[in-house]
Amino acid sequence: MPEKMLERNRKSRRLTKVGARRDEWTTLDTSLRLFIYRHVIAKCRAPSIAEMAKRFKSRKQVDAALQRLCASHAFVLQENGELWRAAPFSAVPTAFPVKVGNRFYYGNCIWDALGIPAMLGQNARIDASCGCCNLQCC
Repeated sequence: MPEKMLERNRKSRRLTKVGARRDEWTTLDTSLRLFIYRHVIAKCRAPSIAEMAKRFKSRKQVDAALQRLCASHAFVLQENGELWRAAPFSAVPTAFPVKVGNRFYYGNCIWDALGIPAMLGQNARIDASCGCCNLQCC
């Protein structure tokens, strides 16, 4: 992960006191979390910030809720503020594509890739590549 992205997420964790624990999440946080996962599963891609803001009628509130969700480490934002990860799903293509039926998802690592079919309760094909030489492993 690029150093700027790591620093941004460290900063968001320092700034986010409330919502760092799941039992402190707001109703919006829970609704946004469900919206993100349902969107990823249905459309095989993460929703954009604009799509989330349109759904919840406030960019400012969505940004604040995303910061609280990021404190859980299951969600990570890119430098531009868009989602990079909603574990176990990656919002960007990776070396860990997961084919479930006729749908494709990505995991950020092999463990996330294995978690996707487990989360969905379905069989999958995972065509992982070697991190050193990029040769397909399977």
